[in-house]
Amino acid sequence: MNREWFRRMAVFALGTLLMGSGAPADIVEQGPRDSRPSGLLAGVARADISPPAGIAQMNWGSQTHITATGIDPAGMLATALVLSDGKQKFAIVDVDAGGTRGLDDVLARASRLTGIPAAHIRLNATHTHAGPSFQASKGPVGTDPAVYEGPLAAHRAVVVEKVIGAIVEANSKLRPVHAYGARGVGTINYNRRVRAQGDKPPAVGINPEGFVDRELVVMRIDDAEGNPYAVLVNFQCHGTVLTYENKIISPDWVGMVRKRVEQAFPGALCLYLQGAAGNQGPIEGGTGDLGVAHRLGSILGLQAAALAMQIETARREPVLEGYVESTAFAAKQPWRVLGPRDATLKFVSKTVDLPRRTYTPAEIDHMASQAAAAKRQVEDATQRGDAWSKYQADARLRRFSDLVNRWTRPPDPAPVQVEVQMLRIGDMAIVAMPGEPFAEIGAAIKKASPFSVTMFCGYSTGRGGGYMPVESEYSFGGYEVEMTPYGTRAAAQLIDEASQLYKQIQ
Repeated sequence: MNREWFRRMAVFALGTLLMGSGAPADIVEQGPRDSRPSGLLAGVARADISPPAGIAQMNWGSQTHITATGIDPAGMLATALVLSDGKQKFAIVDVDAGGTRGLDDVLARASRLTGIPAAHIRLNATHTHAGPSFQASKGPVGTDPAVYEGPLAAHRAVVVEKVIGAIVEANSKLRPVHAYGARGVGTINYNRRVRAQGDKPPAVGINPEGFVDRELVVMRIDDAEGNPYAVLVNFQCHGTVLTYENKIISPDWVGMVRKRVEQAFPGALCLYLQGAAGNQGPIEGGTGDLGVAHRLGSILGLQAAALAMQIETARREPVLEGYVESTAFAAKQPWRVLGPRDATLKFVSKTVDLPRRTYTPAEIDHMASQAAAAKRQVEDATQRGDAWSKYQADARLRRFSDLVNRWTRPPDPAPVQVEVQMLRIGDMAIVAMPGEPFAEIGAAIKKASPFSVTMFCGYSTGRGGGYMPVESEYSFGGYEVEMTPYGTRAAAQLIDEASQLYKQIQ
């Protein structure tokens, strides 16, 4: 027997003693159930807000149909999450809708029923373009709105009640939880601002050379036993796989994101929070094929689920607890829970004054000349009896005429006000604003964050709205630049002020 043999036997005996006295061989690994409470409470609930078949679905200028013929099996949903530290509460609601307009009653009424301050309740629209809608600027020219607005108003009233009900239910289900997040990559979006080339005007489509933000952010919430309870997914892409040919009421690709995540985490509910998607569109779209939307949603949903599976909602690390004499002399390093993650809740909201868009006489004259040309195209198509060309020309004339009317209104000297909200959850943050910010804005604000994981959300309740391009995009023209209420320096100012706002929740 040599000295090395005695040394190894002593180490083995010590390891055996350690394992026998305080660290037996594990059959089930440690997880959140082995941690002391984080102090965070959460409740989650869902409502089905699918409308009746046959409701108006006028979301596209080129569509020839007015009403929907069916509902996507994925369903139109509203999912509410309430968070609390025992002293304050916050509610976040994922709503399958183009925007949050028409849901203003939710905040005050839900506040009265739950005690959650209205300022602490935020609705986030998934921004599907395949939901129920009637817009006089869309669809067949001359459609009588009276026939369709009544059923839509009745449906909106039902949605308001169901969203409030989901918030109330989530508030009633508060339980101790652990939460953390991770950042990864999603692959279903492209920049959608096609540049003008020669006699081809700028368009909405796919611009592979434009800026794209593919950061995928996921937060997972587990109950005290370590069971997945809620998963939040944040990405930036327009809900425009389904366009003017589609006749199905649908959450577009978002519905399958939730479904795939929930299949991976049975018992949990998934919320999708739309990001800065102002200039981000799907890699495949412009179709009436529901299968394309389901396929892209499945791709992102599986990417989100894989990311969520890697999240450690409690602090864990491998701990050396001895050695095992096996085929190889192996270190025993089981993962042990060190304790809960930080669950500090802090909130701040600021209304930012931003410069308003103005138009030069040359810009207005150019738009007026486009409207005049469109009018001549309508007359020419009418004379030729070309129904589709006339339909397209009608839509073109309506678009240009609406812009001329908007651009020639008396200028408003007041700034455009935009509300920015920030919610800190330990070492995570969720930043939100209304409207459709370009992806560069969301990426810059996320980059400025002092927190490990930060979500940026557009399409939220609050003061403000409309497309917000970055300054470099104005010279390229196109739909978003023509529609924006913001001046060229608005995005840079918003990024700066939002980045400074982090200091108030650190």
